[in-house]
Amino acid sequence: MAASQTAHQAWRKDRWEEVAGANGKAKVVANAKIIGRDAHTLPGLPGTWSTDEAGALTVTAAAADGVQVDGRTVDGGAVVPAGSRLDFPGGRVGFAGGGDGAYGLVVMDPAAVERSGLRGIDTYPYDPSWVFEGRYRAAPSDRRIEVERLTSPRSTEAIAAPVDLVVTINGTEHVLAVLEDFPGQRLVVFTDETNGVHTPAIGRWLVLPPSPPGSTLSVDFNQAILSHHHLNPDVFVCPLSPPGNHLAMRVEAGERALVHDQLADRAVGYLRSLERADWDGARAMCARTATVWHNDGKGEQSIEENIRHMADQAGAIASMRYAVLRQFSRPGEVLQQHVVHVAMRDGLHGQVHAAAYFRFDDHGLITRIEEYATFVPGAAA
Repeated sequence: MAASQTAHQAWRKDRWEEVAGANGKAKVVANAKIIGRDAHTLPGLPGTWSTDEAGALTVTAAAADGVQVDGRTVDGGAVVPAGSRLDFPGGRVGFAGGGDGAYGLVVMDPAAVERSGLRGIDTYPYDPSWVFEGRYRAAPSDRRIEVERLTSPRSTEAIAAPVDLVVTINGTEHVLAVLEDFPGQRLVVFTDETNGVHTPAIGRWLVLPPSPPGSTLSVDFNQAILSHHHLNPDVFVCPLSPPGNHLAMRVEAGERALVHDQLADRAVGYLRSLERADWDGARAMCARTATVWHNDGKGEQSIEENIRHMADQAGAIASMRYAVLRQFSRPGEVLQQHVVHVAMRDGLHGQVHAAAYFRFDDHGLITRIEEYATFVPGAAA
């Protein structure tokens, strides 16, 4: 395995830890800034929060609310020192940080990932051709850019943008504004031609190091990630792409979507395994007795026969990409329409337009696949 791909797999493991690990962002159920003497409440959580005359963070709650600060139940008002552990009913845990009248409060639910069914992040296959050398170019002093935030209703905010990222892709130089939404965190929010179909309409992120203007850096679109907004829209009101941060191309690298443990997602997960030629992964998603039928006149196959046939054909295929257009599901069944974009090593390319039916057993394993497909030669892949 190439060193770059090994490094990418290690990065993906760290990324999943960031999302779903012990302190993963997918477990955040409240995230608030407490500034000033006005009382703040957090949706779904007991207590009111404010600062006192000395600028310390305080919480007001009744004993029956079950709010604890460093193990002590709050009954009335209590000061919350920075770094304190907060406990709430239902096993939720909070942490406070800051000082001098301005605090951040984060509350996490250790069971949130399991409860949501989140089990992974769908990504494009790793492609080293999407790794470039870029450089930081100084922006005008104290530049701030008006950017929309994903609040409801939408709002705008002037966010610091200390540098631009300059990167050349396929011979064309692109200049992307770099946001610093939090001190020390450099963020490129960009859109491209995959948005709204294969990736989120709101675009994706590149998280970059806080180097000075003139620095060179690796720009790896395989590390393009989903906005935190997808993990909890009520908590993460993330910035949208600044004007000019659109790449007029298909950036088929990086993350595509969150994968939840639902039958419709399992059907897509099976296709992604085929896309990556991960035959063992595809087989593991199927019952041992699963059958496959296509409208090619060859009749019914066992899942082993079908996967073996696809593996035998894989050597002639340069790339294969499934684009799911729509899905319909009910208990135990998924019906979907998709297009398979195929490029052969001999230069032939085309599309397979298909309607596929998946049936599942009580354990979520595929027991039956039926596919009605038509190949369109020469169609753009």
